[in-house]
Amino acid sequence: MLKPVRGDEPMTTDSAGEPAVVDAEPERPLFRFGSHEERTRAVTHSLLLVAGAFMVGIVLVGLSRGLLSGAGLTEESAPVAVNVTSTSVHFASFLLVCVGYVVWQDCRSLVPAGVPSLRSVAVIVVGFVVLVGSLSALESLFAQFGLEPADNAAVEAGKDSPGLYLFMIPVVVLLNAPAEELLFRGLVQGRFRRAYGIVPGVLAASAVFGLVHYVALVGSGSQLVYVAIAAAAGLTLGAAYELTQNLFVPIAMHALWNVSIYALLYLEATGGL
Repeated sequence: MLKPVRGDEPMTTDSAGEPAVVDAEPERPLFRFGSHEERTRAVTHSLLLVAGAFMVGIVLVGLSRGLLSGAGLTEESAPVAVNVTSTSVHFASFLLVCVGYVVWQDCRSLVPAGVPSLRSVAVIVVGFVVLVGSLSALESLFAQFGLEPADNAAVEAGKDSPGLYLFMIPVVVLLNAPAEELLFRGLVQGRFRRAYGIVPGVLAASAVFGLVHYVALVGSGSQLVYVAIAAAAGLTLGAAYELTQNLFVPIAMHALWNVSIYALLYLEATGGL
């Protein structure tokens, strides 16, 4: 069973000289070998967080689809409404689980976020360019071997209902990017960083980030190619997060990337390109 753990924050004293817990991030070495407790916590908490987020999402999405069906809205009769609602509920579930975990574990220092400085804005801009360039290059490399990434469910559904792409843009900005970055960069990467250091933290979170995208894939493309591209995206997002120590930065980069994809898909589907 997961236990609330507050021992990973440094100790100080309050005004009366009594020990007090400060919710602050310990040192951030590139590599470290934490205590057995820290290493165990990194693996178990991360895996259970991801599994829990998906399980809660499955339950709540199922309930939402049941309510929509009762109102006469199905994927056949109202594909845009059903897909937007399902996607929104899915990522809202992620946020619910993550926020619950942060409150329960009293580990707000794992998810530092705030108004970005000029340096952070520069990292967002440069990081977005690197993200677009590296993922495009990786996709082109796979194409040389006749491999194309599979589509995720939302992209596939939008092929018959292009309007879905436009509705997905606010979902990405308000729910998708914040939820995935809070879970994978904030909590998973944060737990592994505290146990193993920055580099293993980024690598572990990126690997998990890539693998979990496998479940959302449909179509005839290669699932493994999509997983590899998602993992590569995780590396860039994770590095930007560590450079700035501000979760807003990878959230902004993630949102910009997905918004650009949906905007291009809409233009292609409607003849705008």
